[in-house]
Formats: sequence, structure tokens, C-alpha cells
Amino acid sequence: MKNRVNEILTKTLSRCFEQGKLKETTLPNYVIEVPKNSEHGHFATNLPMILASSQKRNPREIASIILENLKNEAHFFEKTEIAGPGFINFTIRAEEWCHILDQMLQRHEDYGRSKMGCDEKILLEFVSANPTGPLHLGHGRGAALGDTLGRILSFCGHQVVREFYINDAGLQIKILGESIWARLKQKENPDFVFPENGYHGEYILDLANTLSGKTDLDPEDPDKAIDFLARTGSEIMLKEIQQALDRFRVNFDVWSCESDLFASGLLEKTLTSMQNEGHLYEHEGALWIKTSEFGDDKDRVIRKGDGQFTYFASDIAYHLEKHRRGFTRAINIWGADHHGYVPRVKAALISHAIPEEWFSVLLIQLVKLWQNGQELRMSKRAGNFVTLQELLDEVGVDAARFVFLTKSHDSPLDVDMDLVKKQDSDNPVYYVQYAHARICSIIRKAEAEGITVPEHHNGLSAYLTLKEELALIRTLSEFPLLLEDICKTLEAHHLTYYLTHVAASFHRYFNMGSKNGALRVVTEDKTLTQARLMLVSGVRIIIANGLKLLGVSAPKKM
Repeated sequence: MKNRVNEILTKTLSRCFEQGKLKETTLPNYVIEVPKNSEHGHFATNLPMILASSQKRNPREIASIILENLKNEAHFFEKTEIAGPGFINFTIRAEEWCHILDQMLQRHEDYGRSKMGCDEKILLEFVSANPTGPLHLGHGRGAALGDTLGRILSFCGHQVVREFYINDAGLQIKILGESIWARLKQKENPDFVFPENGYHGEYILDLANTLSGKTDLDPEDPDKAIDFLARTGSEIMLKEIQQALDRFRVNFDVWSCESDLFASGLLEKTLTSMQNEGHLYEHEGALWIKTSEFGDDKDRVIRKGDGQFTYFASDIAYHLEKHRRGFTRAINIWGADHHGYVPRVKAALISHAIPEEWFSVLLIQLVKLWQNGQELRMSKRAGNFVTLQELLDEVGVDAARFVFLTKSHDSPLDVDMDLVKKQDSDNPVYYVQYAHARICSIIRKAEAEGITVPEHHNGLSAYLTLKEELALIRTLSEFPLLLEDICKTLEAHHLTYYLTHVAASFHRYFNMGSKNGALRVVTEDKTLTQARLMLVSGVRIIIANGLKLLGVSAPKKM
């Protein structure tokens, strides 16, 4: 509906320019929004005020010219008026809103789907946890965000490839091997020194027990044993990570390994290319890249004096390879501790003439768990953090996915375990799911009385006269534009806000019937019942589609 208003305004402006009623100018960035006060109409625009400087005229005068030349085809607008210093308020005819219900009922699970992405190829990399331990809550929050963004971007016409980058060739993998080796040695010698920077937690002991019988563990050659433990231990942890993600309903199209960059020679080729471009130099035995020339605060080491490559070297090669693979955009989801890493990666890409906007990074802030008023800091298995699997054991996949998206990714998140396990309206995911289940129950009750949901409104809109009904329809109509906005802003939490608002609006509408039988959905008046069934079916479709995009189930019974 908002797009329709915008289209009418755009045509009106063109007409005013052509006829000389307004001075022709570049179309300004104006807004069309829903007024906070419903008495001010369904939409309002600040267009006249934005035009005032270029037209050198009073905004209210410009508003009058726009309204005088506005063609109200098919009586789309019930009312238009000038308000305040130069706003234009629009009230849409009730019949038009009911056409939205028709679209929902006809398109069902495809309602809200669009082609706005124009098949743009997007590489979405997220989670990318080191295979040195189980997934923690930060990984879970990143997984929920990445997977939901992938679903929404695909739903809106983008070609999305979901990728997990496995850091399987660096120092962390060696430390994993040393940690397992120490636990093995401690079985014979409890005083064997555990690595100062080693991995703690029972999972290291589990790995040691699993690998203790392997013939590769030659006590006379600890380096060989540690290499074996590092490689095999990381493979086991990667399988656990994959199992946790599968349980969390998160799937990837590509699993990319850091070790492949070395094995394929891509890293060396990238360094040679950068050397030929004059972006590298040697200093104090190390190899540096001139990132300070491209927006970074200083130059960075990519090969240390001992010949070992830094993570930054392989990350440069990896992201350049993403670009060579033909993606229009690359979106990464990283932990907040990578904040300082973003400008150096951007600088390296810019040095290769890749536009800054090609690469976007969303930083995930910390997640804290609370139970019985106390913060949960420790895991039974991981030691110093709570694992994603432990959270899923406690609250389930639906609650975890939903609650991870109840706040913006760049804000810390507190999760109240007691609240998200409740089976009542205090639990945000239960509140939304219950709205869906309640509507399914209403439809079953109507069908038992021989009344089905109509496929078209066919005049039934005349029966939807309550202000709560029309307000509900207007809220439902926002769904497609909301998804398109999320594609632009990458702020997926707005979908959970919206679904909570839809559920609240429906519950209030339903509860009206508890106090007044004439306001129930299923009444003795069959025609009125059909009209209201059409309305609540629209609510059900929106909630079901929204929950599916969040990766959350929409139960028919609760």
C-alpha cells in the first residue's frame, strides 16, 4: 500500500514539473510513514517540506499544488489533507485494504515474496567457529542472525550462498593438539604441565579418551602425536559443530577450509600479486602490507619473521577469492571482538580496487544467560562458557532462535531462561506461536459448523467495520515492505518485533469476543463469520510466513 502511495506521488510530481506548476528538480529523499496518531490518516509524507528549498515556496503552498494535481484513480484515497507546517496525510479507502487480504489468501506461503533482489549474488559467511571446541552462545546468536538473513534475502529475490569458513591451519589447531596431548600424559603423570594457553573443559578430556587408543600416538615422537591429535581432534569437533547447527536448523551451502588456501597455492599467488602491485614490503624480517594507505590505522604483518603466515594473510586471500567467484556483495557475521579487524580487511580489499561497500560486517555482541536471578557463566562441558547445545537442551530450538533475534545484533543480549521456558504470554515466542495455534483452532471450529474461509472478499469487507479490524489489516499489509527493509538494513530483529506486534493485535481483537459475544470471530451470522475468518486467516498467514523466515515452527495446536 505504501508503494502505491509513493507511485501516485511520483506521478503527481512529474505532472507538476511537466506543466510548470512546480520547478523541475531532482526527486528528493522524502519519507512516507504511518502517523503515530491514527486520526491523522493511514500515511503521511513530508514531501512538500523537502521540496521547499528547491521551490523557494511555502511547504503548505506546495502541498496544495500536489493535492490539486493528484489523480485519485478508482477513489483509492478516502481523504487527503494538509497538516502542520506542510505534511500531507492520506486515508485509504477501506475496500482497498481488503484487497490486501485477498492477496494473502491467494498467495499463502508466498505472500511477501518479491523480486526486489534482482538475483543479486550475495555470499553470506557466518558462524565460522574454530573447530577447537563446541559452539557457544555468541556462535548461536550469529547462526540465528545469519540463517534468518539468508532466508529473508532469498525470499526477496537474492541469490544467497551460505558459507562456513573453517580455520583449520593456524596456531589454534596446534594448541588443541597440545591440550589433548597434555590430558593424555596426565593419565600417567598427573604433574604433566598443561599448556598455559591450552583449551580447558571436559570436552578435551573426552577427546583424549576417544583418541587414546590410536596407534599414531607415538610417545617417542610427541610432535607427530600432537599433529595427529590436532588434526583428528579438530575433525571430531567440526562434526560436533555441524551436528549442533543441524539441530539448530542452520544449513550451509559451502564449507571452506583455510588449509585449502595453502594446499591450492592460492595464498602464494595472492602474495605474488600484491608484491607486483607494490602493496608489500619487508621490515625487520617480516612481510608487511601497506593497509595504512587504504584506510587502516597502520600497516599489518602478513608473514612473520619465522616464516609463519598470520591469519590476516589467509583472510586476504580468502576474501579476494570470494570476489573472484562473482559475488556482488559479501556479508560477514563476526563476534564483537573482531571490531578492529574490519578496517584492515576492507583496506586490503580496497587495495585491489574492490569497492568498500562490497564487503559488510555485522558484529555480534555478547549473550548472557540468567536463571533464578543469577547469571550462568560456566558450562558443565566447556568449562568457561555455556554451549549452544546446553541452551537448546534447556529451552528448545524455537525459543533459542526467536530470543536471539529479539534485540539488534549490535546490542548485548540478556536471556532469562526461566522466562523463555514459560508456557504463557510472558514468553515472547510462545506468545506469537499461540496466536497462530489459536487461529487454527478458530478455523477448525468454524469448519465444524460448516463455515470455511472464503478465497475472495467479494463484498465481505463491508462487514469488517471495527477500527480494530481495519487496524489489523493495515498492520498485516506492512509485511512485504518490512522484509524489503530488512534486506537493505540487515536488521533481522525487526521481524520479531513485527510478529510480536501482530500477535498482540490479534490477541486483543480475539479477547474482545470474550467480553461481547457479538464480537467473536465465529458468530451466528455466517456472512460476518466469513469476513472475520478471512481476517484472522490473513493474520495466520503472516505469522506462519514470518516464523518460517525466523526458522521457528508455527504449531497448529498448543
